[in-house]
Formats: sequence, structure tokens, C-alpha cells
Amino acid sequence: MCLTELWQFSLISTKTKNLVKSLRLKACEVDIRIHGSKDIVVYTRTSHLNMAIRSLTLVNFNKRLNHIRTIFCYSPPPNVCFYGCKQNEIELLKDIIGNANVLYVYRGLTDVLSREVLKQFDTPNRLDLDRNPFKDTCQIQELFIQNFETIVFYDVYSLDDMLLVNSEEVRFCCSTTQKQFNQFLKHWIRGSNPRLQRMNLSINKTDVASGEVYLKGIRCIEISEDAKREIRQKQEHLSGGMVQIRRKDGTPVVISTYDAPYRHHIRLIVLH
Repeated sequence: MCLTELWQFSLISTKTKNLVKSLRLKACEVDIRIHGSKDIVVYTRTSHLNMAIRSLTLVNFNKRLNHIRTIFCYSPPPNVCFYGCKQNEIELLKDIIGNANVLYVYRGLTDVLSREVLKQFDTPNRLDLDRNPFKDTCQIQELFIQNFETIVFYDVYSLDDMLLVNSEEVRFCCSTTQKQFNQFLKHWIRGSNPRLQRMNLSINKTDVASGEVYLKGIRCIEISEDAKREIRQKQEHLSGGMVQIRRKDGTPVVISTYDAPYRHHIRLIVLH
């Protein structure tokens, strides 16, 4: 019996609900995708099975979400993706869902809706922000200052934005310049961004066509092939060239680079 069939069976009666619950199927992840008050989809994953409950409305969403949490023994905050809704529904959705583990805010939302989502769901472990909904620079920087585990930002960003990041991991999806990244590294070496453990970003290929200067003025340490292999075993999806630098406090960091068709990708990883 697939997960969807078990779900449908559990809805028949209290007896069938308890029977499915007794199977002790534990959900490892619950994703909620909100397209509107009449179009909410909940994806549930266990270690072996997946299920999607589609076309939920606000009227039955609360009941169905509680049912999922009960029969699949799920208590952590779910992942929440906002693709569309009305402003007056966001607070109600927060009351139903509670906190979010991952919060994704789609670029198709208006600035007003995006800001309201960020206001209501203000403590995610990871924030994925498709674009900057703020006109005031200080407001977006208030987000960077927050201590998320991870922030993924798809819009343009400044050196000041980079230096204000207080998350353990940051992924900047728009390309920066060699100069800006070089300036960031020099500040980081002197002690900025103390919580940062990983940073992913890219530099446009046209900016590196005349030579790579993003490490100019920075003391780099060559890494042996054996050490590179050991680092790659510990770090997922790490490939390409690799050098090591150190902060003034002695903290070692690996900078890994690899080329894509239009971008020069860079990963900064603090070693422990």
C-alpha cells in the first residue's frame, strides 16, 4: 500500500486513523506550497514513501495538516513555500502552520506580500528570498543580520550586505565582481562574519577573462592532493581548484573554484 492509500484509509474513521498511526511511519519532511487560499499543496516524505495532497483550501488545511502530524509522527516545523496568497491570509496561515524550517518567498509575490510573509514567518532556519522586496537598503540588511542557519539570496547584493551576513551559510545567486569578493575576503580575514561557515557565490566570466585577481593581496596556502581528497570526502559536491587561507585568529578556510559556461563559481568553507 502506498503512502497516499494509507492516508486515504486513515481518513475513514478514528479506528483506521489509529491503525495507520500504529504503523509508526515517521515523516522526515513536510513541504507546504501555497499558491492561494484555494490551492495549497502538502508534500510528505517518509524514508521510503512520498505523498502529495493537492487542492487544499484554508477551510480544510488546518485539519489535514494536524492529521498528517498525528499519523506520521511529525513535530518539527515544515518547509513553507509562498507562491501566492492574499495579504489578510498570511497571518492565518502562520497561526495554522507555526514556524517554518525553510521559508521560500517567490519573486512573483508583490513587495507588500513578500514583506508580510517575512514579517509573519520571521524565524526560519533557512530563508530563500527570490528578490529584494524592500526599497530601503537598511531593511534588507536587517534580514542579513539575523542569525539564520542558511540564507539564499537571488537578488543583487553589495559588499556591505556580504559583511552583515550573520548566518552560518550564505548562498548568493547573482554574480559579484572579483573586486567585491576580494574586499570581502580581506575584511573576513580581519574578523568579519564570525558565524560564517560556508559561502557560495559566483563571478561573471567576463570579469575573469583578463585574469583572476580575486585573491590578490591574500596569502594563500597550497593544499596537497591527499589533503584535497580528504576535504572532498567530507564536503559534498566539492570539485575544481582549491587553496587555503587563514583568518588572523588562525581559522583555516578552503576556497574552492570551478568553471561553468558563464560563471566562475566559488565556495568558501571553514575547516574544523
